[in-house]
Amino acid sequence: MPIRCHAYRRAFTLIELLVVVAIIALLVAILLPALGRARGSARLAVCGSNLRQIGLAIQAYAVENRGFIPRGPSPLSPYDFSSNQMATNQIWSGDGTPDFPATHPHEYFGLGRLLVTTSPAEKLFYCPADDNFNQIQEAPRIGTTADAYGSYLYRELDQLPPESAAGVLDSLGSNRVGDILVRVETLALDTNSLGPAPYLHTNHAAQQVNVLSRDGSVRRYRNRDACLALPASAFANPATIPTAVDQLLTNADYAYATGAPAAAPRLVASQ
Repeated sequence: MPIRCHAYRRAFTLIELLVVVAIIALLVAILLPALGRARGSARLAVCGSNLRQIGLAIQAYAVENRGFIPRGPSPLSPYDFSSNQMATNQIWSGDGTPDFPATHPHEYFGLGRLLVTTSPAEKLFYCPADDNFNQIQEAPRIGTTADAYGSYLYRELDQLPPESAAGVLDSLGSNRVGDILVRVETLALDTNSLGPAPYLHTNHAAQQVNVLSRDGSVRRYRNRDACLALPASAFANPATIPTAVDQLLTNADYAYATGAPAAAPRLVASQ
C-alpha cells in the first residue's frame, strides 16, 4: 500500500517575527534620515534655481530701465520703513489695518515689481522649504486688499553707499565697515527672521541659506550663529531692526569674497 507523504510547513515563531520586525524598524531608522537629507537637498536646489531665475529677471529689468534694479515705492518721510529704503520680502501692499493703514496701498513692493515686468511666474518667489507655507497662503493675496509676502528677502536700496543710492545694478559700490571695505554683492536671499510670531519666518529651517548675487550667481552658506537671519534679540527693541537687517546684508556681501558670512565686520548701531 503506497504511503502518502505530506509536506510539513513550519510556521514562524513569535521570536522570529519579532526579529524580522526589529530588522525592518532598524532599516527604516537608517533610511529615513537619508531620505530626509535627499529631500532637503532637492528643495535647496529648487530654491537656488528660483533665485537664479529671479536674478535673470532683475538683469532683464535693469536692461529695460536704464540699469536700475527693481524697487518699491519711494519713502514719504525719513522714517517710512515700508519704502524702497528697507530690505523686504513683501511683494504687494494691500490696505493695511484700521490701526495701521498702508503707507503705500495697492503697490508692488521689491521683487513684486518683477511680477508685472520681467517675471510673471509667481512660483519663483516661493521657496519649496518655506516653513510658513507662503505660496499657499500669500500668492492668492497678490493684487487684493491684503498684504502679500514672498520667501526671499530682497535688498532694494538698503545698505547702499551714498554714491550708489540710486540702485544701478552695475554700480552698487562698497561699504566701509571699520577698516574693511565690503563690496555690495547681495541682491536677495532666503528669508530667516527668528522673532516671535508673527515675525517668525524661516526657509530650510534656518539651517542653510541661498544667496543671489548681482552677477547672477547663487551661493549656499550654513547659517552659523544665525549670521544670515534676523536674530530674536532685534525684536526686543524694534528700533534696532534696521541695523540688524543691514548687518545681515553686510554678512552676505562679505561672504561673496570670503565664504564666511559669520566673520563679517560688525556694524555700529546708530545712537
